[in-house]
Amino acid sequence: MAFTEFRPLDEKSLIEYIKAVPSLSSKLGSDLKVKEVGDGNLNFVYIVVSNAGSFVIKQVCSFSKPIVDIL
Repeated sequence: MAFTEFRPLDEKSLIEYIKAVPSLSSKLGSDLKVKEVGDGNLNFVYIVVSNAGSFVIKQVCSFSKPIVDIL
């Protein structure tokens, strides 16, 4: 699975990506659970867990959300 432009991953597309990348799928297997642990402000961060092990996957955003000053 290759992307021609930036696309933020979500839990479903991350599982599809992992299954399509042999170096990841061979280590994790097919029974995956994904939990998003970041808010997507600067990066998207997920914990991926399976019976075979776990990974933390971080996707760098091609953008950043504006920071609003609170008075």
